[in-house]
Amino acid sequence: MDVHELYNEQIELSKKAILTDSFPPIKRVGGVDCSYLDDKFIIAGLVVLDYGTLKPIYRTFDIQRLTFPYIPGLLAYREAEAMMGVIKKAKVRPDLIMVDGFGTNHPRRCGIATHIGIKLDVPAIGVGKSFLCGEVQGQRIIQDGEETGRLVRAISGQKPVYVSPGHKISLKTAVKVVKHCMAGHRQPEPTRQAHEYVTSIKNRSLLRENLNRAKNGPR
Repeated sequence: MDVHELYNEQIELSKKAILTDSFPPIKRVGGVDCSYLDDKFIIAGLVVLDYGTLKPIYRTFDIQRLTFPYIPGLLAYREAEAMMGVIKKAKVRPDLIMVDGFGTNHPRRCGIATHIGIKLDVPAIGVGKSFLCGEVQGQRIIQDGEETGRLVRAISGQKPVYVSPGHKISLKTAVKVVKHCMAGHRQPEPTRQAHEYVTSIKNRSLLRENLNRAKNGPR
């Protein structure tokens, strides 16, 4: 693994990002997130919600073997394959994907939301829970004189999430969509529910694993 080659790949991929609204009216929005099982497997979950009511209408998950280490700025190479796998297998496809991660607000303008959006050719938004890079000016995140993200809060005084467009959507619309999907929680409903879903799958998997160990262990 050559990290610098991956950096260059991200730079080239970022040039393909479309940062204008390129989708029909949203009827269904999807949230994707990942969890890890014993640092050996990655669980990717997709929850699809009705955009008008924010009620979940479909969810599914996929488990893959973990093959890439955690390296700051290269999260896509650790999680994107699993996320794309679960999106591809979904029987109900969302019109727009919301990813727990970043889009253009990234050192090379190619966070996981941009990576997935371009690879699958779908509108995608990055919603990060912690600050990644750039300079915060009010609610704006500036990189090299350009606004690449924005701080968004469901409630005044609440910790923000960091919103950036991934692909086929503008920053302005990405912020509007995220705000629409907030229901008083810090995270918008698609990624919040996806996080809860993969956590439940992980806990069930750990429980089954421990039960199997207990059954197969010494008596």
